[in-house]
Amino acid sequence: MLLWNRSLLLAPVLLLLQSSQTLADEPAFQEITPASQQAIERGTHWLLQTMHRDGGCGTDIDQPSDIGCTAMVGLVLLSQGNTPTQGPHSREVKQILTYILKAVSTMPSDDITSELNTQLQNKIGRHAHSFFAALFLSQAVGEDWDSDQVRRALHKLAICISRAQQADGAWGNQSWAPMLGTVMGWVSLRGSASAGFRVEASASKTAVAIVRQMSQQLPSGSWMHDLYKNATGIRVLYAMGKQEDDIARRAFQAVLDLVGKDNTAFAQAGGEEYLAFHLITECMLQAGGEDWRRWYPLVRDRVANVQNRDGSWTGHHCITSRTFCTAAALLVLQAPNRFLPISQE
Repeated sequence: MLLWNRSLLLAPVLLLLQSSQTLADEPAFQEITPASQQAIERGTHWLLQTMHRDGGCGTDIDQPSDIGCTAMVGLVLLSQGNTPTQGPHSREVKQILTYILKAVSTMPSDDITSELNTQLQNKIGRHAHSFFAALFLSQAVGEDWDSDQVRRALHKLAICISRAQQADGAWGNQSWAPMLGTVMGWVSLRGSASAGFRVEASASKTAVAIVRQMSQQLPSGSWMHDLYKNATGIRVLYAMGKQEDDIARRAFQAVLDLVGKDNTAFAQAGGEEYLAFHLITECMLQAGGEDWRRWYPLVRDRVANVQNRDGSWTGHHCITSRTFCTAAALLVLQAPNRFLPISQE
């Protein structure tokens, strides 16, 4: 039986400690600006309009509840410092938690939903909703609201996600962006392991699968596919303490060049791009140092600049859900809060 290697989870902590002296010697930069704070407030106001009375959130305003989008909204609120019992949006966090727990309690044996061909499943993979639900629960554990029930639900999801891992360490290859599915499976189980769960999956096999796919030349050669490939690789390799490996440095530079040359990656972004920006921002935040200083101001400002006038962000292709795109964009802008446990590991 393959078990999650908890030593991989400690690498980002060591990186933060190693970078602290360097950061102390450098002038600080303003992580959250007045403009980005205003974007956060407007985005949150819009996002809350997607919620239903039962705590579920639709893919847009007045749309039926979607488990993955609901979990993403929950992550946004947790990232603001809200909990099920404290904060200006504690009521909404509790409602979302109740909704996710009910979904887990009635789920089929192999996934949180029997629904097929949702936007998230088509683009990220069959188990996309389980990935996001598990990640949300792993960040809500220990927040003094029915913790035992939360832990039981997270354990149930972690088992399903672990069993869905393929022999090569990946999570399916039938979606449009399978590497995003693989890294989200990895991130969700990493959050579960950090919450104290015994995870029956292999982190090392996932890393090998990611590196193998990073090394392959994708047939389309599109900037979108390159962004997904590099974003997933960066997220995993940095978390394993391999940020100085040649493949990791080349991937980071490629992404930096892409987002720095013009506004294409933002003006034409779909949900996959916003998710990729969030994944990279999280690992740059943990690594700190010069990579964080080069990455964050650029991406923060460009994400804020493509916000819609009503406070939402639009997906221009593939994952077009405004709820998903808005939530992912807000996770980028709110990263400096460092309130999510996974942001500090």
